Amino acid sequence: MNRRDMKLFLDYYNGDREAIFKDFTVRRVAEGLPREQRISIRDFYFQNDIRVIQDTRANFMPPSFDVVVTRKGDTAPHDGLTREVKMWLCSRNFGGGRTFWEALPGYYLAQENYGTLFLKLFVKGGEVSVQKMYSQDVEAVTDENNYLEVKKYVFNWEEAAALEGGGVRISQMREEIDAKGFSFYMDGRLVKKEAHAFGFIPVIRILREEVEGSPYGRSGIQDLVEGQLAVNMALTKRAWATKYNSFRVWAPKESGHVEPGTTITISPGALSPIPLEAVGGDVDLSAVERELQDALDHLYRLGCVPRKLREEIASSATSAKALNTLLQGLKRYTEKKLVYLRRGFEELIEKFLTVKFGTGLFAAAVSFPSLSGEDPQHVLARAQFLADRGFVTEALGELGYDEQMVQQMQARQSV
Repeated sequence: MNRRDMKLFLDYYNGDREAIFKDFTVRRVAEGLPREQRISIRDFYFQNDIRVIQDTRANFMPPSFDVVVTRKGDTAPHDGLTREVKMWLCSRNFGGGRTFWEALPGYYLAQENYGTLFLKLFVKGGEVSVQKMYSQDVEAVTDENNYLEVKKYVFNWEEAAALEGGGVRISQMREEIDAKGFSFYMDGRLVKKEAHAFGFIPVIRILREEVEGSPYGRSGIQDLVEGQLAVNMALTKRAWATKYNSFRVWAPKESGHVEPGTTITISPGALSPIPLEAVGGDVDLSAVERELQDALDHLYRLGCVPRKLREEIASSATSAKALNTLLQGLKRYTEKKLVYLRRGFEELIEKFLTVKFGTGLFAAAVSFPSLSGEDPQHVLARAQFLADRGFVTEALGELGYDEQMVQQMQARQSV
């Protein structure tokens, strides 16, 4: 991924007004316009729908998964190794003192925004640890005869340090990781080198979507930018129309009241030296509003996210069938990403076992919960809604208890 493109995508996600305005003028404003006729940033309007879509996509991902470990060539699960892996996932070795499950939402968002999630394995204090790498500026050095065979990863980023006399120093950092070790550079100077004996490059690369001929994945923001530009254009046009429609167009009543070329400044409450009459204004804004709604609908269709998802989930009156229909596009979108995540997390676990036990004769199988069922949070919210209003039997029915089971529970409760 081009570094400048990636920065622009993240500017859209972060809502950087100046960067978004600059991209807007480059794409939507004619180059030959005089400066005084160009739109200013003060008259530019936008809303951050890309962030809403990206966060919704990431938050829709399963919050957990199950894992089973077997010895290679064996079909029966190895209980001891499976237990070892589950304990590791619950340990605080995943950056910032977090467990894997606490770090997982950040992994999902990085994969969605950057298009590629990079996880680094290393040993610290005798424990196998994982670090989510900075993914905006990454170079995957591949074999010249096979672009899929990565020989080394190079991660670049900036670090700011406060100076004693005031001010901030920006250092250019670089870490190179290959099958032999880790090399750290500051401003082009090697500051630390650590060897490892893993026998492989300890970086797990998890794509969001494959790009033909590239070792990097495709950012989820990339296909949303044009749609967001259309929304921003419609928002800006609506704001202009609303602003100028409220102030009508005025002209002299007769041509003899003013000499050609004379400038008359009109403002609310001002007295005019000549008679004026309103000749314009009161424009119908319905076409502009339809343009905005069409642009928003198109953007959310591109993102596979229903526009009114939050309101539908919050409404207890929404049926399970209706909600499942509403979420079909988002489910299909998520299932495509889970293919890459499943294999990536399996590779992470298998490499953990290799580092831990010194052999790679293990196979991990990750299984995410099915997306075909109804959202558990919605089911719980609906059951709670019914229980709060005294409909306990109906609430238990929402949770999957049939009539016979409810009667048995009530009988035991009355004893």
